[in-house]
Amino acid sequence: MIKRCHIAIVVVLSMLSNTGCALFAPGKSDLLSQTQSLKPSQLAEFEDGTPVRRIVRLDTSIVSALSTDRRLRELAWGELDECGLMSPEDRRRLNQSGIRVGVSGGILPWALSSLLQGERVQQSQQLNSAHGMTAGQASSSFGSHLAIPEGSSSIIELPNTDGTLIIPAGRIAGLHNVGELENAHCVLQMTAIEYGDGWVVIRFLPQIHHGAMTTRYSVSDKGERMSNRQGIHPLFEQQFELKLHTDETVVIGHQAQDSWTIGRLLFQQDTLSSRSERLIVLKLQDIEEVKGRKSLTVNYRKY
Repeated sequence: MIKRCHIAIVVVLSMLSNTGCALFAPGKSDLLSQTQSLKPSQLAEFEDGTPVRRIVRLDTSIVSALSTDRRLRELAWGELDECGLMSPEDRRRLNQSGIRVGVSGGILPWALSSLLQGERVQQSQQLNSAHGMTAGQASSSFGSHLAIPEGSSSIIELPNTDGTLIIPAGRIAGLHNVGELENAHCVLQMTAIEYGDGWVVIRFLPQIHHGAMTTRYSVSDKGERMSNRQGIHPLFEQQFELKLHTDETVVIGHQAQDSWTIGRLLFQQDTLSSRSERLIVLKLQDIEEVKGRKSLTVNYRKY
């Protein structure tokens, strides 16, 4: 029995002496070289799997002035293109809702630039003492920056100083016998839905946020959620889409009508002594592509 074991060991050692070096020596195994090398088409497919996410970057500002200011009501709109943005039917629908949209390419109209500079000077004067800056250090006409990641949305909140919205009964679908809506303000949600070389299509959806902050159930294309938020009432009848090119500026404001409109709710605010009006100004700064890291996990069964 012991003799047979010795013979088996000798046979195994002789086999390893002939093939072991070929199996374990680097660069000499046909088996390893076949598993390590990929065809050019397979390698290209692997490299194309690197995740790329686009981010739309906007310069934003909300300009406020008295509703009697001619720059805000007339002069700024006189130098904006309101016809080429959308179909006549969509533009008419928005105008009847009290919403006006225009775009400027390149250099801003002087009236709009004047309103923006005035807003920035007012903001900088309030912040200069805290930061030790001089009035001449304001570097941009726009107030802030906003990013819209691919597959997500961003919002612009329209401030409401008294926290109450006055809504006539029956004027907004889904809100009946409203009157005064407590703890409420308006929001403009923006979602990038289509991309191209130097341009993007953005969907704008006005919303009303109201009520107390509490845990609420919601369903979206990403699944079910339980988030802490106010109640959200989307205004789908006033939703619209715009195609913007790099360095173009879109202006959204109020279109005066004889009766109460959604535009009045979004863009006008009354006090005891005056009525103010605001414009939302957005400039498409850039469409950035952010590349993620490739996973080190490779499914070799695919090859």
